[in-house]
Amino acid sequence: MNEAPRLDRRIQRTRRELREALFSLLLERSYETVTVLDITERARLGRTTFYLHYHEKEELLRECVRELLSELRRGVEPEEVASCPYHLRSIRIFEHVARHHRLYQALLGDGGPADVASLWKTYFAELYQRRVLSQFRMSKRAAISHDLLAASAAGALMGLIEQWLKEQLSPSAEVMGDLYWRLMATSISTVFEGNTREREISSMLVVQH
Repeated sequence: MNEAPRLDRRIQRTRRELREALFSLLLERSYETVTVLDITERARLGRTTFYLHYHEKEELLRECVRELLSELRRGVEPEEVASCPYHLRSIRIFEHVARHHRLYQALLGDGGPADVASLWKTYFAELYQRRVLSQFRMSKRAAISHDLLAASAAGALMGLIEQWLKEQLSPSAEVMGDLYWRLMATSISTVFEGNTREREISSMLVVQH
């Protein structure tokens, strides 16, 4: 009998329990005050078990954030949907944040771990590159790279999310997604040749894949 699948499931279960323990602790206190002992006690596992899977709590944190980001990706870019307007993708981002708002507040707010926001920014920039900028042709007058525009869009989105969390998710996710979409439509309308009107840009973003 092959023991490998059973062992793999056991590893996955242990790591899931450790992730859930860290997440639950982050809802109660700042990341800096959480220790490996706190995590193992919450998960009802031994410290030795923790160190069989992770070298330090930062490694566990990175895996937790990657798992949350994977869930975000699945919601924003579901495999079964062939095409989807960026407007709707923007709303889905805020809906995901709303579902996990306490965790996002712990991760992105004061007292949260440093540099985790960069993981979301990287994904948002890459998403904007693929789903929006790939459609447009640069104006000869604008010597601005797609990377700069994507970084700007990602930074704007993170700023909106962080402020929205501070304002207790008001207004709604739909309104915030629409706001971000309109801001992006306006900001890129002067960069691309032949697309100088916001209405034209908005139309392209509605039908894009």
